[in-house]
Amino acid sequence: MTDTAGADAASDTTAAAAVDAAATSTSDSTTAAGTSDAVGAVARGGALNLAGSVIYGVANFGLLVVLNRVLGTASAGIVLVAIAIFSIAATIAQIGASTGLIRTISRLRAVDEGEALPATVRIGVLPVVVAGVVLAGVLVALAEPLAGLLADGPKTEVVAHILRAMAPFLPFAALHSVAVQATRGFDTMKPQVFIERIGRALSLPVVVVIATGVGMGPIGVGVAWAATNVVALAFSTVALQRRVHRAVAATGRPALPPNRTMARSFWSFTAPRAIGQTAEVAVNWLDTIIVGILITTTAAGIYASGTRYLLPGIYAAEALMQVTGPRISGLLTRGETAEASSLLKVVAGWQTAVMWPIYILTALFPTPLLLLFGKEVVAARGALVALSVAMLIAAPVGPVASVILMSGRSRQAMFNTLVLVAVNVGGNLLFVPDHGITAAGWVWGATILVAALLPGIQAHRSLHVATLGRPAFVAAGLAASTMGVVAAVARLTIGDTLGGLSVATSLGALAYLVGLRLLRAPLHLDALWNGIRRRS
Repeated sequence: MTDTAGADAASDTTAAAAVDAAATSTSDSTTAAGTSDAVGAVARGGALNLAGSVIYGVANFGLLVVLNRVLGTASAGIVLVAIAIFSIAATIAQIGASTGLIRTISRLRAVDEGEALPATVRIGVLPVVVAGVVLAGVLVALAEPLAGLLADGPKTEVVAHILRAMAPFLPFAALHSVAVQATRGFDTMKPQVFIERIGRALSLPVVVVIATGVGMGPIGVGVAWAATNVVALAFSTVALQRRVHRAVAATGRPALPPNRTMARSFWSFTAPRAIGQTAEVAVNWLDTIIVGILITTTAAGIYASGTRYLLPGIYAAEALMQVTGPRISGLLTRGETAEASSLLKVVAGWQTAVMWPIYILTALFPTPLLLLFGKEVVAARGALVALSVAMLIAAPVGPVASVILMSGRSRQAMFNTLVLVAVNVGGNLLFVPDHGITAAGWVWGATILVAALLPGIQAHRSLHVATLGRPAFVAAGLAASTMGVVAAVARLTIGDTLGGLSVATSLGALAYLVGLRLLRAPLHLDALWNGIRRRS
């Protein structure tokens, strides 16, 4: 169109201006239409994933309540430390394949090369099997020294027994995570939501109750928790295979066999991601492990339970990021950075709208919330407040980390996560010995802020993609002026009590919902609601 306008300008300046105006109008309309389509697609997947995240969060709270109430704080701490070590090992065993498959599958579908999907899946999955078996053996071999590092006295042998008992399930956990996440490359959240966030999550508290009911104790609870991955893997494998077969059939071309070029392309992106993914899960769990090492496993259990109120916002952010990531990959592959920025700003607004009311309440009413887990867990009050403040600041930035990954910059993403590990580990080693679990919360809060701001700056400078925009500011202002004001007044007049929390939640939520209704246009809530209705 630019060439046509230039040609017209040579003969008729007025005609050129008209053509330029039409070109601009057409471009704007195309961009708006593309953004609207992307927002609608993300809304449909995000609505389902948000619903699954709510159930996942409730199930995880149920699991923690069961662990603390049935096993006691001390034994719950032992189990949670073992789960932390198992989770880190299982993530290392994934060697970044989950992210590699999400990105590669979405890119192959974007350029209509579905016949390469079976080969890509095999290239990504087979090394995970090997890594899982190797790390299971390593976990068995190192169970005793790890237990000695994390516990003392009679607890040492218990932790070692739990780790050895959980180790055989490590390959299943790694494969399940890779398979269920790979399905996201097909622009669907159904397997992730129904298999992991609903099915497995709801089964965990039940399994723990059964295990403790038959007298299995902490070891049996650890084994039962890990064993749920075997059943989940069966479902996730079927879900991935069906989608791959359908995609190949849709092309009308025979499936391609794996080759060195495919493997080199896949692992050149994925290999750095293996380090980054390990660093990410380390950030989520290392503080619990460090608290166990520097203080006690009981303190680690208190800290892990008390800071789990961070999870609802994290799950909400992940729910939106997981749906947005493949869509962003497609947009960036086609060079549509303006559409990517518009989509990310809308998603950042949704993320802020979900997270701000939650963390206003957790910041102002930590005591009644923590009492749910038991009186001992109230000691994590300072850590919960610190994390709540960090999440309030980070929420408006949106799912910016996915931009760096989905643009193919896995090495830059790896560098970012290594920075986070340095901040987290260094801060914990420096402050936890003198200031306890409150310091661990503040350090994790600082890590959250770096995790939001660093990739945000990088995406803006190098990719010209922005995530911070009007929707996030509108959502933050609305939450602060409704839920924030009501909660602050309740805290000042009634105090950090269950009564104050009840008043703030009921009246604040009512005011906030009215505000969402009035501001649904700038927050694009109609698109989100339509996504919910279509999914229903």
